Amino acid sequence: MNELTLDEAARMILRQEQQDVAIVMGELSSWVPDTTKLRYFNCILKMRNDWGYCEAEINNWVGLFVGDSKWDYPALYPCGRVMEPDYFTETVGFVAHVRWASNMMPENGIYQLAGDYARRGYMQAKNLTGSGAKVSKLTILVSECVHRLYKLNANNPANWRTVLNNLDTYDHPVNPTVEDIDHEDELIIWADGKGKARTTSFGQFRNLITQEKKRINS
Repeated sequence: MNELTLDEAARMILRQEQQDVAIVMGELSSWVPDTTKLRYFNCILKMRNDWGYCEAEINNWVGLFVGDSKWDYPALYPCGRVMEPDYFTETVGFVAHVRWASNMMPENGIYQLAGDYARRGYMQAKNLTGSGAKVSKLTILVSECVHRLYKLNANNPANWRTVLNNLDTYDHPVNPTVEDIDHEDELIIWADGKGKARTTSFGQFRNLITQEKKRINS
């Protein structure tokens, strides 16, 4: 199946008389970059029209991909062709990653999908605080965690230990940023964008939380 342009992918989806068309077209946030939407739509169409999976089966595979349970590759696609494990993993993994990032705050999700320059460009366009600062993967994770916890209980903002204990909840389900938390030495061990191990002290971590709370209250 040849790759489609964004408009071609959208038209093909709209032509399909299926109840889940609106889900596919509307499940991504409006701020998701067009290049990401294009690849996402092509992945969905590949899984549906080429491999023969229905929407429920796609959702099931995405759930298995990000879950803790072990699973085996099927020998064949529903269409009867022999499974291509590497391509299958790449395709399902991309769909899962985009869906995960699409549920984040826009600037944080854009960082995950398109990098820091794109994040800063978005923030400058929206005139958001902190648009000029380069950030790390850990900063993005802390930002997302603080904002999500604030939405859950705005009247009682989470303290730094609550944020620390919830990092894994908002971290990437397959390739997490945080590798370990050393409570004895009060260090967070995490992987940067190149996979290199970094450390952040609990004191520095608390400063990141303070900065995010200031953004919320500004």
